[in-house]
Amino acid sequence: MEANRTGLGQVLGWSGAMGAPVHPRRGGVMRRSFRWWAASTAAVACVLATASVSPAQEPLDVLLTNDDGYAAPTLAVLKQALTAAGHRVTVVAPCDDQSGSGTELSSNYATGEPTEENTITAKQLAPDVWSVCGSPGDAVLFGVQNVFASEPPDVVVSGVNPGQNTGAVANHSGTVGATITSAELAIPAIAVSVEIDVSTDPPQVGSVPAVAEHATRVLDQLRSTSNGGPLLPPHIALNINYPVASEVRGTQVTSTGRAAFVRPRYERTDLCPDCYVIRPEFDTSPDPVRDSDNNALAADHVSVTPLDGDWTAADHVRASIRQRLGIPR
Repeated sequence: MEANRTGLGQVLGWSGAMGAPVHPRRGGVMRRSFRWWAASTAAVACVLATASVSPAQEPLDVLLTNDDGYAAPTLAVLKQALTAAGHRVTVVAPCDDQSGSGTELSSNYATGEPTEENTITAKQLAPDVWSVCGSPGDAVLFGVQNVFASEPPDVVVSGVNPGQNTGAVANHSGTVGATITSAELAIPAIAVSVEIDVSTDPPQVGSVPAVAEHATRVLDQLRSTSNGGPLLPPHIALNINYPVASEVRGTQVTSTGRAAFVRPRYERTDLCPDCYVIRPEFDTSPDPVRDSDNNALAADHVSVTPLDGDWTAADHVRASIRQRLGIPR
């Protein structure tokens, strides 16, 4: 089992009370990027402008996961919204908090007989709930291989995460990492997070029911515009981040930013000679990437970022490196 992790909401003392009143926006924000396709961005923007789905459409088979654990109240809110929309939802999520696990997959492969070191545990707790003691990526892969063995889910939905997964933070997010695992398998995926405003005392979290309803509407719009095919282009996931603002100004299709609203800071402690305590270090300055997810949140917009999990640098960067290293085309 993975060592205990502590999510940002716990660090900041968020009690999990969802939909609590929020303060007006402060300024500023963040970025880093999974490379994404311009064509996919245009397609997503078109979908978001489309009318809502027809109630006559077939329900979707949804694999619902997160990085906070199967018992997280925010996951329950999202499950309720998806179920109320008529979808068939099966939870396959970590057994405990896996915040910050990124795209991690178990790699302690067995070379002989199974042992505790090369196995994971997974339990079916209810007909529609599985608990997997591994990373969010493990939960998705386990779910596809075992729970949805006869036919893959129509979509993997990950969340709701209490705290934005934008900019550089998205690279290390278990919520987003689960969707990258899904996208690698060419299964459409959506990561869903709600912003936390660390500039207030106490920190304020946006409305979880509101983002759950918004994600459900996006899913239905994708379905209504898919013409009977996959919800998204192959190997594409969407990273949705919902602002803390009490009045949302709209939705933008964005790029992944460069800035990170939070990073770990390691400080000496007298707990032991070699010990360093880990504290959150916050940064709410504007993101240098103009169309970033961070800047969209700062302007009280919902951010929708198409991801494809490709970390390859741009063509002009590759060409420059090739020339500098003397490598022929």
